Amino acid sequence: MLWYLARAIQWMKVRRAHDREADVVVWIHHRYPAGWLRYLFREDTVVKDGLLVTAMAERGIRFRFVTGTAIDDLRDVTVVYSIHTYNPDRIANYSASLMKTLRAAERRGCTLLPSADEAEFWENKVFMHRRFDELGVRCPRTVVIRRGEELPADLPAFPFLVKEPHSAGSAGLHKVGDASELAAVRRQAESEGEEELLAQELVDMRRDLRATLVADEVVHHYFRINTDDHWHPTSTMHGSVVDFDTFPEQWRGHIVDTFGRLGLRTGAFDICWEGDDLATEPYYLEVSSAYTPNPRPAPSYRDRPYYHFKVNYWGRDSYMKAWVATFFDIHRKVVATFDF
Repeated sequence: MLWYLARAIQWMKVRRAHDREADVVVWIHHRYPAGWLRYLFREDTVVKDGLLVTAMAERGIRFRFVTGTAIDDLRDVTVVYSIHTYNPDRIANYSASLMKTLRAAERRGCTLLPSADEAEFWENKVFMHRRFDELGVRCPRTVVIRRGEELPADLPAFPFLVKEPHSAGSAGLHKVGDASELAAVRRQAESEGEEELLAQELVDMRRDLRATLVADEVVHHYFRINTDDHWHPTSTMHGSVVDFDTFPEQWRGHIVDTFGRLGLRTGAFDICWEGDDLATEPYYLEVSSAYTPNPRPAPSYRDRPYYHFKVNYWGRDSYMKAWVATFFDIHRKVVATFDF
């Protein structure tokens, strides 16, 4: 990934755009307090940051860098950053740690791109579902289970899903079949510091749509399809088939309008239909303002399981090469929405 990033960055443009006196600041927080080696070699955040900076340089935006806790010294500047873990408080609710820093920066007169309101949607599923309810976004019935409180009377019927509010992908997602399984999940989550859990009605579906939007445009999409008879998450790590060609055009306007209600510049929706019947109104499972897209596979992988493509790191048909190109294209569109 670093190899393809190095080839995508337009080094001379970035160098010319760098200005130690600029009023636009790029905040590189490298998953603080994790170290720089993790940032470089264990995560994809360095790629997102590198592509973000390059997209800004292409627009001719002059900028300077700050790292880690140096954001606490910024006042009355524009701060551009990638949404990901920043947890100087080292708490289980790591998204709250990030939000504390972003809200403080806004109080000091900083303009954040993306804004703190946009960042709040990232891995805070309790906030997300509260906003869904306030804005009338159709989603499976979801109730909050709070630490130290009795179970809500309106829990969904078993089996249902339990979601940890601060997790991504299929991590922190549990299917519980009875009260004993629910109690075990609750004990484990609370032992790890979680204060809240989400109990969500289980939708009868074997596929979901990942739709990435920038402003009022669907810029990337694919269906993830569970080919097994039993339910499991549709994440590609579970072996799902990925369909990049099908899109439910009859719902494009509905998806764009629903996204517009959320006040996000960019985000990725996970959308499904009861019984996989595209004639029915969709359910919006989640939205994230930070996401990692799966790129369209190279032609040589079209008829092969997607995970075969995903582990091909090198060569003309490299997954990593396609990932960098896909995300760079999205970043260019996102940066175009920024008002500097």
